Amino acid sequence: MENKMSNNVIDVHMINNKGFIWNANDWYMLRTTHRILGSLIGTLPSMPRQEDQNGLPCLLLPEEVRLLVENRTGRTVEYPSFISLHTKETPKVNPFETSPNVVIHLDEIRSDIIEVPLPEFMNDLERIRYKVFKDLWSKGFYLTCGLKFGGDFLVYEGDPLAYHAKYIVNCRDLDKQIMVSRSRVSSITNKKMVLAKDDGNSIMYLIYHLDDTSQNNDKINYTF
Repeated sequence: MENKMSNNVIDVHMINNKGFIWNANDWYMLRTTHRILGSLIGTLPSMPRQEDQNGLPCLLLPEEVRLLVENRTGRTVEYPSFISLHTKETPKVNPFETSPNVVIHLDEIRSDIIEVPLPEFMNDLERIRYKVFKDLWSKGFYLTCGLKFGGDFLVYEGDPLAYHAKYIVNCRDLDKQIMVSRSRVSSITNKKMVLAKDDGNSIMYLIYHLDDTSQNNDKINYTF
């Protein structure tokens, strides 16, 4: 397969069906130009023993990977296996030498990459999640993983470095007890709980308001 093309197509490296960005310039372009954030999960070389700040690689959401490929902004790639590795026996030069006798020759390892297809949707939830993500992204929002707040996505009106999340979006039906508890989380964190539903033609959004006196949820149609 040909090397990375010259039209700034970004390589998304796939490992176990997860997409990673390893290049700092690609990560910066995704964030500043395409509103694709991902999550930095690596350590900083200068400060490897701290956990306050992370570095590359950047782990992308499945929806982010699919959006990049569909928009032809990125492509999914993998490194080939190290099938050319071989070993060669070498005699000891010094009886006091502590290095191993086996030398691994890396000159024949293939350094090119191969383009791979996108993983298929596994279920209807994955399809709905992607439709919701694409719809909100197309309207200018920034989106991140919402698992920490009991949702599918956190939605920001600007870059999360400068803005707080305004919405917690759920892409699945929730029973009343779970909805009450998650609405309380959204209320405490000054966010709105939103349920996204696919009506076949477009995405419909319902925003939940918790009645503290009766623990009932009132839902109304909401337009972003």
